[in-house]
Amino acid sequence: MNNLLLSLNLHAPFATPALFNDRSLQLEDEDGHDHHQKIKTSYTKGELFAIANTLATNKVMIKKRKLCSLTEEDNNNKKKRKMPKKKEHVPVVNNESIVQLKRFITGEMGGLDMKLVIQKVLYESDMKKDQSRLNMPILQLKTQPHQFLTDEEIRMIDESKDGMEVRVVGSKLRMYERPLWLKKWHLQQTDNYVLKTNWNKFVADNEDLKKDTMIQVWAFRKNRKLCFAIVPVEL
Repeated sequence: MNNLLLSLNLHAPFATPALFNDRSLQLEDEDGHDHHQKIKTSYTKGELFAIANTLATNKVMIKKRKLCSLTEEDNNNKKKRKMPKKKEHVPVVNNESIVQLKRFITGEMGGLDMKLVIQKVLYESDMKKDQSRLNMPILQLKTQPHQFLTDEEIRMIDESKDGMEVRVVGSKLRMYERPLWLKKWHLQQTDNYVLKTNWNKFVADNEDLKKDTMIQVWAFRKNRKLCFAIVPVEL
């Protein structure tokens, strides 16, 4: 405090000589004469102490206002992050492509018990080669797992390290030569089924599977074995 008082005393008055010549500081009295306003050039120790105390108080108040402003902004940003985006409801597509798929599976292939598992958009994560999997969130399934999986298959997919081997039909309406593996991943938000192993090769063989493409995944049985069909659909 003593240093601050000394600093204030050394720097008084708080104006330069040029400021005293400014017409804005001149007053006109009743007889029409202009007189310079008197500027105080020295202060008592008590006055300097009061000035220093006021400056210190103002500095603290400014810091508090900045802190409150930052806290409010941070809270607003958190609220914005927590606000979930509403997903638009997309009706299940049933066009000529799906009719041809059903005809191929139930006719030429002799497949049975055909059920729609999921309709979803292929996201960037589905197409990343270093991840090599198709993600199918359980909460988005159109058919419950026990309706297209047996109890034994559910146990195997849930407990086995690699999951369960399945065969897959692509958009070219033929059984893909390499098997994929169906696995269940337990995540913090939800459990997901994934089709992995050879997924990248399956995508390369079916060129119309691209990012942002809407697809349908169907489950069916051929010779009692679980199979899937993955085809793009147009909205």
